[in-house]
Amino acid sequence: MFLKKIFFVLLLSCIFGFSATAQFVRLNNDISYYHETNLNFDTVRHYTIKPYKKDYYKDVHFQNIFSENKLFNDNLLEIKNKNTDFILNPIITSSCYKDFSDKRFFSDLRAGISVQSSYKNKLFISSDIFYSATEFPSYFDDLINKFGIIPHFGKYIKRTNSKIEFYSWTGDITYQANKYISLSGGRGKFFLGNGYRSLFLSDNSNAFPYVKAEVNIWKIKYLWMFTKLSDVNLSSGVNTNILYDKAAFLHYFSLNITKRINFDFFETVITNPYDSNGRHISYDAVYFNPVIFYRPTEFYKGTSDNSLMGIALNARLFKSTFLYSQFILDDIIISSLRDKSGWWGNKFGMQAGIKVYNVLNINGLFVRGEINAVRPYTYSHGEAYVNQGIANLNYGNFRQELAHPFGANFAEGIALIRYVKGRFSAKVKIISAKKGEDINDTVSYGGNIYKSYRLRPDDYGIKFLQGEISNIRIFDLGFSYLINPEYGLLFNVGFYYRKKTNQFTEEQSQIIYFGLSTDIFNSSF
Repeated sequence: MFLKKIFFVLLLSCIFGFSATAQFVRLNNDISYYHETNLNFDTVRHYTIKPYKKDYYKDVHFQNIFSENKLFNDNLLEIKNKNTDFILNPIITSSCYKDFSDKRFFSDLRAGISVQSSYKNKLFISSDIFYSATEFPSYFDDLINKFGIIPHFGKYIKRTNSKIEFYSWTGDITYQANKYISLSGGRGKFFLGNGYRSLFLSDNSNAFPYVKAEVNIWKIKYLWMFTKLSDVNLSSGVNTNILYDKAAFLHYFSLNITKRINFDFFETVITNPYDSNGRHISYDAVYFNPVIFYRPTEFYKGTSDNSLMGIALNARLFKSTFLYSQFILDDIIISSLRDKSGWWGNKFGMQAGIKVYNVLNINGLFVRGEINAVRPYTYSHGEAYVNQGIANLNYGNFRQELAHPFGANFAEGIALIRYVKGRFSAKVKIISAKKGEDINDTVSYGGNIYKSYRLRPDDYGIKFLQGEISNIRIFDLGFSYLINPEYGLLFNVGFYYRKKTNQFTEEQSQIIYFGLSTDIFNSSF
């Protein structure tokens, strides 16, 4: 059955490809950075909506002794004529890891294809599919062992000891109706914001099916998207292999006030297709309206759906210095902030950061500094009863957070230095975080978005970083060489250190890694 699915997807990709080059650059930071220093800044393009369109970049040319060699510079297969463009490339990962803490070797093996095509610059079709046989570091054990879910992906197919097999498919069909409007549908991931993290929407969870409409006119870009999400059951004693449907309806408004200042507004509502008696029905048609405000609509309808709102301000101070910020709002009462009563319902988070390209006029030297903080119970929700048990209405997908991977009730600082010269890249990443976690299963201190906020210890006296404080330290030193820029094949070598401590436990990973990788999404914390 699985092989039939793979064959069917590949067949569709090829058929679509010849009837209709990818218009997007993949989300992976190590690939997209090669282009970011060549972004065309103006008031038309909107850089907080990712993946970027390829026309956002100036051409990046790599000259070396392999300049005429197809292996190092060209697509594996490319067919062009007056109206059509078809490209096929491999997806390859062959990496080895040595964890000195666990005293074990493990590997990551993936193989697949990427198909990208266009027809008359009106119809764009892309598809990425790969099969993986992978072993994971120990800090992912809970997600894998308890729920059978692969970090950043979905359910696995087969497990033999520590070797886990799974596959991933993403694809998109986009129709450019005219100069201003595009319509698309498919299965994929998105990232909203300028940060290393996003408090709105990130590529942390599994890919999801979606339908999307974009309007890009004057200095404004408006995005409406409907996504179908899947999640595990909240109630204990229920089969966690069962996935339940829910959906997120999303609006995103981006305004380039000037070439240097950008303002964004974000809102989403998470709902499910069940009535109050747990019967499966359709999604409420009112949420398909592309111009309504979701929070007032939710209040008016009197539903128990989960809604979030956010604003972002981004500014370019100099030619290569950028300030960025996000504010996510789940709920707030200003009077309770003033009286410092610690009302549990004040649920919000903030991000502030700076990134500088070509630091000290050194071409290719990039520095980022970022802080993120999210109060308890943000992104979480109560529950909705269905026939089989309790479904999730939190801001998550496949038991993973749709925004920040730490969930809520945390404070985080990130420092990143990257140097790129030609095809060579080196990076140093340091993350330091504090997170308030639960002590037992019966009380929620607001850090786990998959726990109902009805398990809170009280309505008042709720503090930031309450619960059991865990300290998380991450250090990543990596070197890479871009073998082929057309499909992003990298050779990577590096050292990854992660330590999590609290008064009960200490978890530590010290990993040396090396190998080949065609990274589609960001796969590390």
